[in-house]
Amino acid sequence: MLKSAFIAILLASTAVAADWTEYRMGPFRVISNAGDRPARERLTGMEQTRHVLAGMLGKTDLQTVWPIVLVLFPNQKEYGPRALPQPFVPGGSSDLSAWTADVPQPQDWRREIVHRLIADNAGLLSGVTLTALEDLFSTIEVNATRVKLGARPAALPQDRLRGWAKIQLLATNPEYSGRFRVYLGNLQQGSEESVAAKNGFDLTIEELNRRADAYFRAGAFEASPVSGEALNPNRDFIEKRLPQSDVDDWLAELKAGGKTFSPVSPRGLLAAGTAVSLEQAAKANPRWAEPHVRLADLETNKLVKVSRLKVATTLEPNNSAYWQALAEAQTAAEQPIDAAKSWSSAERTAPTDAERERIHQIRVNADLRRVEIELADKKRAADERAADLQRVKDGAAAEIRAAEAKANREQGGLKSGATPVPFAQIYGSETINGTLVQVDCDALKGSNGPRRLTIRNAKSTVKVLVRGSEGLNPADFTCGAQKPARQVMVIHDAKPDAKMGTVGNVMTYELH
Repeated sequence: MLKSAFIAILLASTAVAADWTEYRMGPFRVISNAGDRPARERLTGMEQTRHVLAGMLGKTDLQTVWPIVLVLFPNQKEYGPRALPQPFVPGGSSDLSAWTADVPQPQDWRREIVHRLIADNAGLLSGVTLTALEDLFSTIEVNATRVKLGARPAALPQDRLRGWAKIQLLATNPEYSGRFRVYLGNLQQGSEESVAAKNGFDLTIEELNRRADAYFRAGAFEASPVSGEALNPNRDFIEKRLPQSDVDDWLAELKAGGKTFSPVSPRGLLAAGTAVSLEQAAKANPRWAEPHVRLADLETNKLVKVSRLKVATTLEPNNSAYWQALAEAQTAAEQPIDAAKSWSSAERTAPTDAERERIHQIRVNADLRRVEIELADKKRAADERAADLQRVKDGAAAEIRAAEAKANREQGGLKSGATPVPFAQIYGSETINGTLVQVDCDALKGSNGPRRLTIRNAKSTVKVLVRGSEGLNPADFTCGAQKPARQVMVIHDAKPDAKMGTVGNVMTYELH
């Protein structure tokens, strides 16, 4: 009798294990011992959500950073001991949920599906728009290929219901639904809503909001048919029976509840927290932003830190916290213009109005600091140019004074009441003041070859030659017609060069 009972228990245990089946499509998995039909129905609902949302976002195929897994039990008795505290918990290599086949999936669970699809695929969307889309899909109705959208969610606060009503109007009303994709596409590209309203519906933002408010006040909300995917649940899903070892692994992850992970899984590697394990985690899941953020936290090189965080924001562009971290890193790396752009993205993706206002103030302060830095840089550059010009003037004056002193010494010194020998008389030099209109260069001599300057003033047009002698730099004069023309003062040696057509060689010059 005992032996028979033992055999019966063993056979029952084997049957339960053999009944576990995995159904897959896209990023979704349903792992079930609740029978074939309930599992296929749940996966169909998930897949139709993905299809309809992809059309609205202007995408052809929505994928997720992590596979989204639903472990489906046949009834409350089997599900109850494995119930999770929230719709999803992180698994080592997936986002994991559990439910029972005899109760429909709750609205919060459906919101989380949409949240992950948008976060992992869409461009920049405001927190208000993101929440409204999650609420819109929380009441999706799916019956194979027949899909309806827009039923009113339960128990939404008034401000959130108003946001939902606007998106519901645009997504389900034929007057707007055909262009809703254009509107959302503009928002994803970072455009202001006024631009999205104009491009999407040819309306001003004021008129769009007026219509949305009137629709909200009327309160006549109804679900409407939308175009579903041509899907055959009995044919299109990948299906396989699970061995007991796989079942045990999934049930162990449910029991862990997102608190512990296999050390060789991507999240287990992240939990180790070393530079090596974080690099391995990033390679194990290339779509995952978090390892790059954690590596940035360990980084001491400011430019490398910025580079790490740029990767994170590229992988997860709707994460406001990542944009804030990048903006702070760019500020520390003295990249104020890039930091201002990152603060703008952080503000746009903020999840709440209060957070958006806080970031807006930080952004305003950052813009003020950027302007102050730019003005300080311009002043410093102007001061350096003025100092360089003064050094040239002082050097030329010192040369003139030294030459005059030498000439007077050679003449036996300056007698009382005598006039000093001027610099021009010593060297036979001449001074020209005028507008520099043309610089002719010898292409064969390179950037430091002689250059012929054409100078025009009210009296005449003359040409002088600049050679690369000490204290002179021909490269100061750009070749060709001078646009704009510049004022110049030159002192030349009054030694004409018939071949070059010049009246002398420049001894010193001053450009304005």
